[in-house]
Amino acid sequence: MTAPSSVKFPGPFVVDDLVVEGAVVSLGYRLGDLRFVERIEFPVDLPDTPAIAAGLKALHLIAGVSYYKCGVPTPIHTPPLTAAERALMEALYDKGLRELAYRNSIAMPLPVELVERDGPVPGAAPAPAEGSGALIPIGGGKDSALVGDLVPEGQLMSVNPVGGHEALAERLGRPLHRVRRTMDPRLREAVEAGAINGHVPVTAINSAIAVVLAAALGLRDVLMGLERSASEPTLVTDGIEVNHQFSKSAEAEGLLRAVFAPTGVRYLSVLRPMTELAIGGAVADRGLTDSILSCNRAFTVWSGNESSRTQRPCGECAKCLFTALMLAPSSDPAEVREHFGRDLLDEPELLDEVRALWSSEKPFDCVGERHESAAAVVMLSRLKEWRDQAVPRELAAEAGAVLDEVGAPPERYLELDGTDELPEEYRELIGSLAAPLSDVGERLDEA
Repeated sequence: MTAPSSVKFPGPFVVDDLVVEGAVVSLGYRLGDLRFVERIEFPVDLPDTPAIAAGLKALHLIAGVSYYKCGVPTPIHTPPLTAAERALMEALYDKGLRELAYRNSIAMPLPVELVERDGPVPGAAPAPAEGSGALIPIGGGKDSALVGDLVPEGQLMSVNPVGGHEALAERLGRPLHRVRRTMDPRLREAVEAGAINGHVPVTAINSAIAVVLAAALGLRDVLMGLERSASEPTLVTDGIEVNHQFSKSAEAEGLLRAVFAPTGVRYLSVLRPMTELAIGGAVADRGLTDSILSCNRAFTVWSGNESSRTQRPCGECAKCLFTALMLAPSSDPAEVREHFGRDLLDEPELLDEVRALWSSEKPFDCVGERHESAAAVVMLSRLKEWRDQAVPRELAAEAGAVLDEVGAPPERYLELDGTDELPEEYRELIGSLAAPLSDVGERLDEA
């Protein structure tokens, strides 16, 4: 746990006015006497349609978590809500902020008191999907890179793109729709004054931005790269789950999809049937490793930071270590060394960091399931090019004991779960990855 912030700004929190001027959206919020305005600039003008209005309302509600955190918990005043919007708010402003609460010693679960203003509730029925084509938000990492490679006709977009996003779009050979999100500088001032601060469910915010853009472009789908592993909590304390990746979880995906339904845009993750280990294998097999940037330290929340223009993995954080583990069974040591700038899996001083990946309290970072980290170490101990490196050599027995808890062979974490919930066209794409992943399992048997 980190030291808690020292100041709680008094509420209530108000989801205030929303102004659209061509391609620029201004999202207003109030926290007691504090007034915030966030600006989002889209690459196209936003038409005045019911679909766009539904998407912007969802964005307005979701993006508020970035400012609400200064006063959490406090009553939240909103426009009239549909049942789907209410369910999302109750989850996102509690489960999506539990890491912040845990690190700031705030009691959980967080009470979410929604106070709706008087007025008619807009229609909540799903709009017909009239568009065609797909929009793929890319974050520069392995998951969105794989989605972009699997769906070559999909259009690419990024929020506040920097070097890693631009490089991936260039590698995928497509132009990039650029959205500029500018957070109110008064938020930074409040944080510097000691306001409650910490992790917010940013994937939900970016998802809402993507849905609005897709509706404006006349596209049918927003395709996310959210994997099965994101649903596992980072830790459980007093029976309460805390998940760094809540807004990437299957639960959040379902809640967001319901809220976005009135836009007519289908919101889904095509990678949900896959573990991170399977995604790493597919990324390596498709030659994408040198184009990904699965490292959160390479990006910053405050826009305009020039240090993020030239980017490469830091090779030091938990996400880099975890990504190396996910890529390694389908790669050779030289490829991993070149990508991260060091032999991450051959450094004895990192053994405890690897153990943390399957501990009861995983790192607060985008790392996957405990058992798939253990599965990766066991796999490496069975591959001749890896078995003598420090991590598989020293930790294979411990990793095997972790896997024994669930009675699963390591190869199980390369298999695809059921794809029946995916639309048929994407079901076939994901199914095409099964054969190369099974080849990795065959290499284990031969080693």
